Formats: sequence, structure tokens, C-alpha cells
Amino acid sequence: METKELRRKLIKDFGKFIEDDSKLEILESVFDAINHDEKKSIVSDSHYDLVAEERAKYLSNEKEADSWEEVERRLNAKYGF
Repeated sequence: METKELRRKLIKDFGKFIEDDSKLEILESVFDAINHDEKKSIVSDSHYDLVAEERAKYLSNEKEADSWEEVERRLNAKYGF
């Protein structure tokens, strides 16, 4: 659908929504969600930095990673998985 057609359709649909109070409240919630700033992550920046540092070490072969089989063996020995 072209922008002009979409704009006309939305204007028409908004007219219908505005007449119904319950739909108007829903529409207000949608606009609030669109305009609301994203919530700040609960994960600290220092944790992201640590993950990036460890990833860089792994990618540069500075740090080795265990195979899935080894991780699975350790988990099974420790937790009985």
C-alpha cells in the first residue's frame, strides 16, 4: 500500500476509534508504547565489556574453549544431567 493510501486509511480508521472510548484508551496505550524511550538494560555496561573482552580473546585464539562434549561431561558429573 502506498504511503498516501495508508495515510488516508489510517485517518479514516482513527475517526472510528475516537468515537469509542475503550478503543481510544487502547490507541493511547499504543502511542505511549511507540513514544516511550527504551528501558535501560538491567545488565551493566561493565558486564557487556567483560563479555566483549572474553569474546575477543576467544576469537584471537588467545583463550581456548571446551568442546560441548567436555562441558556436557562436567555438567553430568556435577549435576547429574
